[in-house]
This record gives sequence, structure tokens and C-alpha cells, in this order.
Amino acid sequence: MLARIGNRKTRGFTLIELLVVIAIIAVLIALLLPAVQQAREAARRTQCKNNLKQMGLALFNYESSHSVFPPARIDLAGPPGPTIYQTSWTTLCLPYFDQTPLYNLYNFNLTWSDPGNIPATSTKLSMFLCPSAPSSRSIPVSSILNAGQPWPTAGYGLCDYGSMNAVRPAFFLSNGLPTPSVGMATNTSSPASASKYEWDGGLKKGAATRIAEITDGTSNTIMAVEDAGRPQLYRAGIAASVSGVPTVKDGWGWADIQGGYSLDGSTTDGSLTGKASCTVPSGPCNMTSAIAPYPMNRTNDSEMYGFHVGGTHILMCDGAVKFISENISAATLGGLATRNTGEVVGEF
Repeated sequence: MLARIGNRKTRGFTLIELLVVIAIIAVLIALLLPAVQQAREAARRTQCKNNLKQMGLALFNYESSHSVFPPARIDLAGPPGPTIYQTSWTTLCLPYFDQTPLYNLYNFNLTWSDPGNIPATSTKLSMFLCPSAPSSRSIPVSSILNAGQPWPTAGYGLCDYGSMNAVRPAFFLSNGLPTPSVGMATNTSSPASASKYEWDGGLKKGAATRIAEITDGTSNTIMAVEDAGRPQLYRAGIAASVSGVPTVKDGWGWADIQGGYSLDGSTTDGSLTGKASCTVPSGPCNMTSAIAPYPMNRTNDSEMYGFHVGGTHILMCDGAVKFISENISAATLGGLATRNTGEVVGEF
């Protein structure tokens, strides 16, 4: 009996059995990996939504204190009036983002891009970053800011969101839509653009906005949107470059006055944005460049752009944050992006 027990051999796995086990494990991983990735993206999308909610809360606290929403941007002005230095709405709202020390560090007697403001403007704030956007963004050393200053060594605190300032004629004309008959305003953000006409959004350039001015309704008017990935230029999901050098666009920092957007639309590959000119407030408005009917996710060159599948988040003037499809109709988006043009906006 003992001899027979001692002669037994321990049976191991055969090669075929081992391969079957490996195959089963591989199938399980293949089935579970997409679910894990979707769960992670859902978490990132939720965080992005919460970022915009914080911005909405800050804007309403600003309005509660000042009885107006802040201007989307303040441009440089001087004599004969008082000197006003370039400032963005995000900078004005810093105390309402729980960033009072940063607000006090910022020198309002200098423009946002002045080297003297780098200690403030180089501060990174996570609430201004969409977690779905690329975390690593290469900046060529020779990059020059839109204000003429070289890109600082410290870098700027980036921002993936911006105010909805206006809708320009190109967006309506590219989509075969009539331009609104009311609500057209002169672009007063700087003397050079005083002859350009557009329709104001939730936050207008160069002047504050009272809630009473949002006659289309606060729940029907966009205040802020995603324009993620900058300063790297993206076109239809692809990072643009020339000879391997990343293409850089302005509006990259939370303090940058170029952080607000006028809706123009873009071509399918994002290579061009719509352009049109209006010679007088009542029209006519004529296309002078690309027919660009696509409303979002084609380029982040001052257009709506997100890294979420199928659309982007928007902040409404009532503080609600919604996810809108990139297939939204141009008529609906044009109505949402303007504050006083009288469109009837349905479900979106």
C-alpha cells in the first residue's frame, strides 16, 4: 500500500489546458477593459461638469455683489478716459473661486501678460482644467503671446473653458440661416474692431451684463463653454503641427483676455473658421471666407471644443450645466449662444 502511494506522480497542467486558461483570461480582459475605460471617462466627464458648476457659482456670487455679471474681457483703454488694463472675467472672479490671495497678488495696474503679473498668472488651478484634455501640452520656446510678450519660462496657468461672448454672422450664413433681426451690437472691445457687428452672448466684451438684459431667458442662454486643449491647436481630434513643431494658439491662460469666444463655426477638418462682414448694423452681411457650418469639436481655435465623445459641456446663465450633442442644429445653438435675439429654443 505504501509503495503504491509513493509511486504516484503529481499531475500538472498540459500545454493545451494552460493555453485555454490564458485565452479565457484574455477574453475577460478584453470584455472588462472597455467598461473600465468608460467608467474612467464618466468620472472625468463628471469632474469637467463640476468645474463649470464652480464657475457658474462664482459668476452668480459676483453678480450678487455687483448687481451685474462681469465683462468677458476688459481691453486696454486710455486718454481721454481713464486707463483700463487688460483683464479677463476669470481674474475678476478670483475671490469667488476661493482665490482671494491670488486676486491680491494680481496687479491690476498691469496688463495680464506683463512680466510683473507672472507670479499670479503662472499659478495652476485644477478647476480650470478638463481632466479629459491632454495633460501634457508642448509649447515651442519661441512662442509669442497675442499681446506681443514672449512665453514666460514659468508658463501660464492653463484654462480649458471660456465665456460665450457673441455669435458672428458667419455662423448663421454658413448654415443657411437668416441673421437675427434684433439684438445686433457693435463689437466695442477695441477701437480696431468697432466696425464689426455681432450678437452678444451671455458675457459680452468690454461691458458688464445685467440679468435683465438676458431677454431670451437665463435658462436659454449660454454663459461659458469648453474650448479645451490649448495652447496646442487641435483640428478634428488631431494635434496640429508644422515640421514637428506644435502649432500654438492664443487664449491659453485663465488670465488671458482671449479666453472668451465668438461663435463662427468651422469646416469639417477644422482648418478654417467662418468669416463674414457686416457693413452696417441692419446688414447686409456677406461671407468673405470659408463656409463653416460645424458648431463644435472641429477646432479649438476660439471655437467650442471638448475631448468628450459626442459633444461638449455648456454653462447656462441660470447656473445649469448641460452636455450638448455635436449634432445640435445650428438654429438651436445660435439661439442658445445669443442673449436677446428672440428665438424660440426647444429641447436640446
